[in-house]
Amino acid sequence: MLPLGELQRFARAAAAELSRHPEFAEFEVYCASSLSRIARLSYTSDIPCRGVEEIKSLGADGFQVRVVMRRNPHEVGTASEAGDLSRDALRRAVDRARRAAIIDPHFPGLARDTEKMPRRPTAAGDLARASDGALASCAWRVVDGALRAFGARYTPASRSPGLVIGGDVTIVHDRIALANSNFPEIRTDESAHFVSSVTALVESIDAKGTDSAVGGSIVRMRTAAGSLGRNAVLRALRLGAEVRPRSGRYRVVLGPQPVAEILNYMVMGSLTTGAFFAASSAYQGRFGDRIIDESLSLLDDPALRTGPVHRKITCEGLPARRTDLIKSGRLVGLLSNVYDSHRLETDAERVEKLGRLGGDAKFAPSAGYRLGEGGGRRFDADVGAAGTNVVMRARGGVSDRAILEAVGDGLYVGRVWYTYPINGQRAGDFTCTVSGDSYLIRDGKIAEPLAPNCLRINANISEVFSRPIAVASKIVPTIVWGSAETYFVPAIAVEGISMAEIGANP
Repeated sequence: MLPLGELQRFARAAAAELSRHPEFAEFEVYCASSLSRIARLSYTSDIPCRGVEEIKSLGADGFQVRVVMRRNPHEVGTASEAGDLSRDALRRAVDRARRAAIIDPHFPGLARDTEKMPRRPTAAGDLARASDGALASCAWRVVDGALRAFGARYTPASRSPGLVIGGDVTIVHDRIALANSNFPEIRTDESAHFVSSVTALVESIDAKGTDSAVGGSIVRMRTAAGSLGRNAVLRALRLGAEVRPRSGRYRVVLGPQPVAEILNYMVMGSLTTGAFFAASSAYQGRFGDRIIDESLSLLDDPALRTGPVHRKITCEGLPARRTDLIKSGRLVGLLSNVYDSHRLETDAERVEKLGRLGGDAKFAPSAGYRLGEGGGRRFDADVGAAGTNVVMRARGGVSDRAILEAVGDGLYVGRVWYTYPINGQRAGDFTCTVSGDSYLIRDGKIAEPLAPNCLRINANISEVFSRPIAVASKIVPTIVWGSAETYFVPAIAVEGISMAEIGANP
């Protein structure tokens, strides 16, 4: 990765160069260096394996230039350069940005802020300095924990147990420096966090168990590595005599992972100014109304103390601040960037799109990020609206035992995958497959395990969040594969979720 000081020096030199161009009314130089280091788990008991593959890395260094032409304040051009922070690279990018300039009547100008940002240390933590050796050591701890648990608990059912441990331990690290002609200084930020997802397969008993973790420190990564493999194996070994429920409507407890998946793929995309402007939000025309149960609230906080991702500024250089999205069931805020805030606030159909209670609402551009896959900031990405640490809180939450008792007879769904909208985002309909860590609930207690991939959920987000039977008081940090956000969510018990049986293998 490039040092933060090098990014800052280039941004300052580029700003000085661009300020001498008389045809530019405004300009922005966004420099970013990002690195994802991945230790992949690849243990197989019955064939030769490495256990942990050599560490792979995915990095991106470069800068992006945006220029606004003086002849027309709505004429803006953008260009980027990879891997080269030099004066020649800057001149090439500026020339391309000038030639690519288009007139966008919605463009309000670049971000503006006349106040200097307070000097604060970066929140990257010690993971920014973690070595490849520390990452590999944690990956081996996952494998070791899995093997110890398997040796202690597995009752041989075959000469070939077919134990497979897969997944990864990944550190995501990024640095940015930004110069804007409307800012009094060069602004910088840095963040680092780890994510890990582990799957244990025991092929001799056709069982699968999973576990995941996320955090912002080396201590948290080491602690998680000590339990991830063990938990995944123990969950797999608890399976046996699996059942395949018939299609029908069931009372269901959705564990934290399914709740996070549904929020990520079905709800968060509807809670942006861009979605409301495009009339594609599932909550179109309902700003200020109650859209979920009044016991539930949802917020995004880039400075969450327990959150793995900490950001001081957005990728537009503005302060990154907490956004309350839903309070006591009512839609009160939207994630936004400068461009989409302006488009929605000046839209002639604003009242129709937001609803009668949203006519005077203002949307702070405090969530404008340029993100790549996995959440790292990228120099060549467009500015979008995204969350960081998304928290769902429940008033009157109950214990894990009480939520099972509230269901009585039904299903506990611990993990899903392939979650996606049906009939478009605005309809709120979705489907996903129950992939593992799931059980029957009988008389308020966990009973037989469900066979992985035996049921598909077909539901609407209103069935999940509008009328829950009960909500757990425990908030669990949860990751969604490939998502930029980390979720802190409870389990939710719901009534009458439609399940479709998936045929067993012949």
